[in-house]
Amino acid sequence: MKLSRITTTLLGTSLLFAVGAFAQEKSTLNLTETIKVQGTELKAGKYSVEWDGSGPTVQVSIHQGKNTLGTFPATVVATAVTNSGNAYEAQKEPGGSKSLVAIYPNGKKYQLEIGEKQASAAH
Repeated sequence: MKLSRITTTLLGTSLLFAVGAFAQEKSTLNLTETIKVQGTELKAGKYSVEWDGSGPTVQVSIHQGKNTLGTFPATVVATAVTNSGNAYEAQKEPGGSKSLVAIYPNGKKYQLEIGEKQASAAH
């Protein structure tokens, strides 16, 4: 009886963790400048970011209020330390504009790489 209860508890706990591994993740993105993401221009401001996927490639959506402003693929790359705040990395383009290349979600030990940074990570 006791063994059955322990087995049931362990099975339930493992299922809970498995469901969490495939759950949609969320973060906030506070842009201090105008940045392009996959051709969409985002002005300085606060945005919500959601990503979903079970492997190193995830689908990222950027929202402002109820409006979805863009959806694009990204690569999840592990980092050595936990991100201490929501941050991003931008790259200056030849025309002078900037494009988003990485998102660093608060409290996570990974970053979301986008665009050229994502392509170079795949090689």
